[in-house]
Amino acid sequence: MPVAISFVNPFSYYEVQKRDDLIEGIDYYFSDGALLCKLHNLFLPKISRASFDYSSVAKPFLEYITNKSKRLAVIGAKESENEKAVTILKQQYPGINIVYHRDGYIDDISSVAKQLEAVAAEVVIVGMGTPYQENFCVEAKKYISKPIVFITCGGFLTQTSIKPDYYHPLIKKLGLRWLQRMVMHKHVRDRVIRQYPKFVFSYLFHMIKKR
Repeated sequence: MPVAISFVNPFSYYEVQKRDDLIEGIDYYFSDGALLCKLHNLFLPKISRASFDYSSVAKPFLEYITNKSKRLAVIGAKESENEKAVTILKQQYPGINIVYHRDGYIDDISSVAKQLEAVAAEVVIVGMGTPYQENFCVEAKKYISKPIVFITCGGFLTQTSIKPDYYHPLIKKLGLRWLQRMVMHKHVRDRVIRQYPKFVFSYLFHMIKKR
């Protein structure tokens, strides 16, 4: 049976919450971001941050599928970014078995799902941003009967196409990944300034009300 894994941050948390099909269709969610973890841990059993980047799970995950010769599909980002990211992944992980890759602008999910089955993909990395990547995983699962793991990666493919290890070592050490993204990308600045304060207020209000 296909399995879908995704990550939520303060922006994507409420994007996912708007749709029951995404809540129920994704098999495992992890908390991507220290802010969400800290807020969660004020009210619920403690969790730790997990994100698909080189400061968290991406490196051991990619090492594992390379060592196990898993058949990998890489879907997401613009076509040029996808091509560059795949080239860099092959340089970083000699022997990585990428059997399929394409951009994340997909009109016919069923067709792509059939292509994934045709190449016998075992793992699919999906980077489209929320809620598009979650929607792709949930819909693609419907057309696939064989075991396959879908795992979302947000902006990882775009970031990898810019620089093999996107985050500066000091940024990773200090836990300021959000700050580097703000400096480098306008859409992230807009998101943090407009969405994050709203998220904090809404989340705290919701959790306090539940108690």
